[in-house]
Amino acid sequence: MMARKNYLAWHIIGCIVFLALPIFLFPHPPEEKDFILSRPTQRDFIGNGIMLLIFYLNFFLLIPRLYFKQRYILYAFCIIAGFFIITLLPSFVTGHNPFSKPLSLASPPAQGHQPVMPKPEGFTFMEEIRHHIFLYVAVILFSVLLRVRNRLYRTEMARNHAEIISLKMQINPHFLFNTLNNIYAFAVREKAPGTASSILKLSGLMRYVVTETGNGFVTLEKEISYINDYVELQRMRLDKRVELSYSVTGSTNQQLIAPLVLIPFIENAFKHGVNPDEESSINIAIAIDEKMLKLVVENNKVKVAQDPHTKSGHGIENTKARLQLLYPDRHSLILSEDEKHFRVQLTIDLK
Repeated sequence: MMARKNYLAWHIIGCIVFLALPIFLFPHPPEEKDFILSRPTQRDFIGNGIMLLIFYLNFFLLIPRLYFKQRYILYAFCIIAGFFIITLLPSFVTGHNPFSKPLSLASPPAQGHQPVMPKPEGFTFMEEIRHHIFLYVAVILFSVLLRVRNRLYRTEMARNHAEIISLKMQINPHFLFNTLNNIYAFAVREKAPGTASSILKLSGLMRYVVTETGNGFVTLEKEISYINDYVELQRMRLDKRVELSYSVTGSTNQQLIAPLVLIPFIENAFKHGVNPDEESSINIAIAIDEKMLKLVVENNKVKVAQDPHTKSGHGIENTKARLQLLYPDRHSLILSEDEKHFRVQLTIDLK
């Protein structure tokens, strides 16, 4: 909260300083004594105010929705339109025709002489607004660089977070796998095939997380196999009154996908959609074609008592951030709900 307040305070200070620039830096005709109330100064104040609006519009809207999604022509059109607004609108608002012939301000007449009419000389329109052009270019470049820096920072944070999770999962993995193998062997000897099968699937899940997810992308076949084992383990523990439907259609064809990007939505359905005392149903469908993968997960809303550490919902938020970073313009995620149901529809372009 304190960091957010400091962030807001620095933005307010920066805006005030930027708006005050016309008083100290911009050129004014030497004949003007009270230049703070003069028409050029008013025009500069208006211009700087518009530039602030363009900066935040570019930072929060144009860059993420156009520039990052490679809609460069439309983005360039918006920037050019902003240029014409910043160069022409302040002059028109202050009653100055930028296309008229420039007039210099005349000196006050000496005592006993006739007033001197303004002469057609002085600042040209381009000379009057060249500082606006310079500032506009600087504002656009600064907003782009700042947004790109923030995106790279978020990418690095997500990567570091994934590395930390991977390190936690790799705490003496050989010991864990050897222990699971020993328990599996005991289950086989004691003729408990269900237990042996569960242990084998659990070992496969852990091995996948430890050995495969450190890569940027994995084969879709391995990811689907991981989800198959996870769903089967969940099916083994569920009460028979819980309706579970799971299907995978299509062929993987050696396609690649970011690891563990689908499982949080499936985990969430089992976490929030199962209660043996209520009608519970979970429907999971994965459809794959040559270029697209579509995941649909639906579950009933039921009352579930959870530990505090399972209520945060950080898994879904982290996955949404990963999707935005890894598939910025190649995915669609729709989360919808009503009083009784929650639905996830995720589409990823695998090309």
